[in-house]
Amino acid sequence: MSLNICFYEDKNYKHFFPLTKLRPVYVLRAGILPLFKRVNRYFPESNISLSCREQLAIGLAERYKDFPVNIIKRGDSDVLLLNGRIRDYGNLPQIIKEAKLSTIFKHNDETVAVILKKESIKELPPIAVIADYEKYIHDVAYHIATTDTTATLFNYCWEIVNDIEKEITADFNFLSSSLAQSVNINIHEGVFWVNREQVFLGNDVEILPGAVIDASRGPIYIGSNTRLESHTALYGPCYIGPNSLVLAGKISSSSIGHTCRVGGEVEKSVFHSYVNKYHAGFIGHSYVSPWVNFGAMTTNSDLKNNYSSIRIMLNGEEIDSGFNKVGSFIGDHTKFGIGTLLNTGINIGVCCNIFGGNLVIDKEIPSFSWGSTGNYVKYDIDKALDTAKTVAQRRNYEISERELLLLRLLVEQKMTDEGVINI
Repeated sequence: MSLNICFYEDKNYKHFFPLTKLRPVYVLRAGILPLFKRVNRYFPESNISLSCREQLAIGLAERYKDFPVNIIKRGDSDVLLLNGRIRDYGNLPQIIKEAKLSTIFKHNDETVAVILKKESIKELPPIAVIADYEKYIHDVAYHIATTDTTATLFNYCWEIVNDIEKEITADFNFLSSSLAQSVNINIHEGVFWVNREQVFLGNDVEILPGAVIDASRGPIYIGSNTRLESHTALYGPCYIGPNSLVLAGKISSSSIGHTCRVGGEVEKSVFHSYVNKYHAGFIGHSYVSPWVNFGAMTTNSDLKNNYSSIRIMLNGEEIDSGFNKVGSFIGDHTKFGIGTLLNTGINIGVCCNIFGGNLVIDKEIPSFSWGSTGNYVKYDIDKALDTAKTVAQRRNYEISERELLLLRLLVEQKMTDEGVINI
């Protein structure tokens, strides 16, 4: 079925702060692929476009060059608007294929998707923006059918973390048929394999003696140009992105993005990309944004001593997660000094500098905070940007003026909701 599919942001993108302060929710990752690319499991022949807040558009277009951003090219196909928070597709693919009329699909009174049949939208411009479609839907709402779907939406970032094992497995199975034979693999003697047939190695992967690769509980995908050093232990389901270095330590049920440096212990966590955790210390049940640096022995708690449900402070509101294991949610460019200890279910903003070698008991730390519990000051924006540029250069990356501008807008509280829609 050929479709023009557009992923959009709704007002609940704020439920995923600090992760979505600088990116749409649908580019977050629970498995191997960004959330929006999972749609190819169900509609492989479709064209995909991305709609986001206007201030994020240029950066998103630079990152995902193959996908039109904030433009929908209708062509001669139906248009499917998909909520970027979609979690489980349920029966949605089937009922979309069976739909004869334009239809709004809801779950628990929230819009999951809208299919607009080409006959009904022929008066819309062939090249339009999401606001044109939003207005059309509101103008003719009484003509559009509404039906329930078993498809579900993510509501909070800890739900993404909870799906890691399922999503890595699903992505691995989806990608397995198209994975080409890798070249220039360097596997030293003394590497220990368990369930080797469930391990994929990209080009130019090197694994040193004494590493353990255990896929007995789920598949393992190791991206190109990645090096696993001695005394590394990987336990599936697990994803290690390209251009990464894994040092001595244990990584289990985690999704590690590209260009990361990882040592110590990581359990059921997402490192988005460009994360540096070179030294010992534990990070569990967490989502870590790009350019975060963990000083030696930085460790987080992901379980309360009484094993009760963990409550998280998000945008000033305390929310019961419903889970007894929740770790940390950390914004871009945040840094931790040596020996930092993070309390259970902590939410830390963008461009923070946390140090002092003691327990951080705050439940929510605003962006651009400098210091430690009870003693925070505002991180000077120019110094923060200088540090960001220096760190990026160490990874042969040059931060664009657009990225620097977004950080300035964030600290000046000038980020807006323009581009967010309500259907």
